[in-house]
Amino acid sequence: MQLLVSIIIPTFNRAYLLNDTLQSVCMQTYENWECIVVDDGSTDNTAQIIEQFISKDNRFKYHKRPENYKAGGNGARNYGFEVSKGEYINWFDDDDIMLPHFLKDKIEVFKNELVLVISSGYYWNPKNNEKVIIDLAIKNTLYQDYTLWQTHILTPSILFRKHFLQGKDLFSDKVLRGQETELFSRLFFQLPTSRFFIVNKPSFLYRQHEVTKSFQNKVYKSEFAKSRVYINIEGFKRSVMLDNKLLLRYAYRGILKSLFLSIKNHDTDNVEYVLNNFSPVLIRYNRFVNYQFNVLGKLASKSKIFYEFSIRYLWRLI
Repeated sequence: MQLLVSIIIPTFNRAYLLNDTLQSVCMQTYENWECIVVDDGSTDNTAQIIEQFISKDNRFKYHKRPENYKAGGNGARNYGFEVSKGEYINWFDDDDIMLPHFLKDKIEVFKNELVLVISSGYYWNPKNNEKVIIDLAIKNTLYQDYTLWQTHILTPSILFRKHFLQGKDLFSDKVLRGQETELFSRLFFQLPTSRFFIVNKPSFLYRQHEVTKSFQNKVYKSEFAKSRVYINIEGFKRSVMLDNKLLLRYAYRGILKSLFLSIKNHDTDNVEYVLNNFSPVLIRYNRFVNYQFNVLGKLASKSKIFYEFSIRYLWRLI
């Protein structure tokens, strides 16, 4: 008997891409699935696109995100989980493409002790159909390789056993950028190797939006900067628990980069956010480092003279 897989797709004004994504779901060789599309308030013809699929296949479900779920992809993903009926969960993005064996490859290796199976995919440029394979070979631990971005695990990559997710905080409302990073880092932390399996075989196309990415990287957005700080502070806490110097330095320098980028962009709210939220964590790790971080951070935010010196000095503290 085939167990039910719930595919959860949040969407917002992506009707021009959604049709191809849903068509790829239809082509799955593993047939016992439901596809839950959660509309986050689209104003285009998203509803009509989905209705066309529902009229032909009742495995497709259409929901509008309720008001009691916060607007954005996080709320839509979490609501999709709430209404899902499957024994397995696979979140998917509304602009990516499943290859026909996407579900089958993961289901076939899902043994009783496993709580998640991770599959590879391609970074895909639809303009020239260029594909770059994503290698999921683990060199150290799943958590460390993922945190250091040595192993590229993306939203579509993971098929979860539903009971593993039940009772856990899922996509956080505190994070507006890097939602998957924040969630997957929590789920991978201290996860025994016996509880996950990697299928290092491409099974999806991860669409690359080059113009959008380069534009976003050039534009400073306070809410995104705050999300990165939050993720790195949580990573620093876990690194202390692991007593892992490499991960500690990575998280610390990520926070430091955010601090000085906020200073450079005159984002005083985010400067205060970094100092106020990282200090209670850092002081438990090393009081003297915390003292220097706060003193030089505050001086750098008030004086250009201290800005470059503080960067160079604080960079070497951990």
